[in-house]
Amino acid sequence: MNKIDKKKSEKIDFTKIYLKGISYFYGIDTSINYKKAYENFHQLMQESKLYLKESLLFLGQMYLKGLYAHQSYKKAIEYFKLAAKNGSSKAYYYLGEIAENRILDEEDKDKSYDDMAFNYYKKSADLGLSEAYAKIGIILEQGLLQTKQNLQEAAKIFKKSVDIDENPTGLNGLGNAYYEGKICQKNYDQAFDLYDKAINLGNIDALNNAGICYEYGFGTDKNKEKALELYKKAMDKYHGEGMANYAILKIKNAINSGNYQCFSECLKILFYASLLREKNSDIYYYIGIIYELGIDLFNDNNIIKNSYLAFVHYKRAGQLGNAKAFTKMGICHFNGIEGVIPKNRKASEKLLEKAIELGDKEAEKYLKFIQDQEQN
Repeated sequence: MNKIDKKKSEKIDFTKIYLKGISYFYGIDTSINYKKAYENFHQLMQESKLYLKESLLFLGQMYLKGLYAHQSYKKAIEYFKLAAKNGSSKAYYYLGEIAENRILDEEDKDKSYDDMAFNYYKKSADLGLSEAYAKIGIILEQGLLQTKQNLQEAAKIFKKSVDIDENPTGLNGLGNAYYEGKICQKNYDQAFDLYDKAINLGNIDALNNAGICYEYGFGTDKNKEKALELYKKAMDKYHGEGMANYAILKIKNAINSGNYQCFSECLKILFYASLLREKNSDIYYYIGIIYELGIDLFNDNNIIKNSYLAFVHYKRAGQLGNAKAFTKMGICHFNGIEGVIPKNRKASEKLLEKAIELGDKEAEKYLKFIQDQEQN
């Protein structure tokens, strides 16, 4: 940057230049014009200390995203580091995202990207950015960036993000803490209220979580239609869990009504959801349900009963720890699948015992039936 000419700077209204830059950048009372925004912020960077860190931050974003300025991670990092040096909490946050996404920086290439990302987020949080607290909360909640999962510490961090400015990610995370009882005893009413606030501020995860509350009556009246509505909104925003929950609730409703016409739609949704949430065992369990129950080929043209494909998906769900899937596999081994799985009572008992161990009460009934048959 050039040395600032004090006499020249005294005659310039830098606040006006800064506000013009913001107007052009966001299209406030004018059309978006990244060229003019760049020129305004670049002038401020060169001629004024008044909005230095803010101008550096905007220039960094423009290079990061290729807005007028050609995309350059190197230049973006350079500007973000200068902005951070001048006290920008948001610049530290962007540097954290860059490190987390493994974007190369020659100066830091020998360092651990995970450590760098966490440290940048920490510096951002220390400067009071609620978004950074929420990000650290997610990292601790899910055990990301090679950190150990720590739900109680995550809850405390989410609380800090909410205390600053009711950050929507923090609200949802804090809602999870009350839902799971990680701060105190479980409090579904408090969890639902937090999810509702997060939804109003645009958080997609909260749509799915509030849907769960409506489906089971946690913290609110049970309302499956409202649950489907919220799952659908989450699904429309490509939320994997929302997709899965939407399809699964429709399948449950179909089984209760005996009308399986939605199975074709639900199968497609579950396959797509499996790409986004491959470790969700319920996805594979309910794909198995669809293939087990099916619809006669002549009535549907899309879904046909296929016991083997049902078993394959139950097995996948079981590998992910789904108790009900072990019950289904046990039944498959007891009855056999012609040409594929021979009848095997011992294998069936072993699988049902595993299901019971994992907490499926339904398995107890089937195991008792098998054992009673053995005695007779």
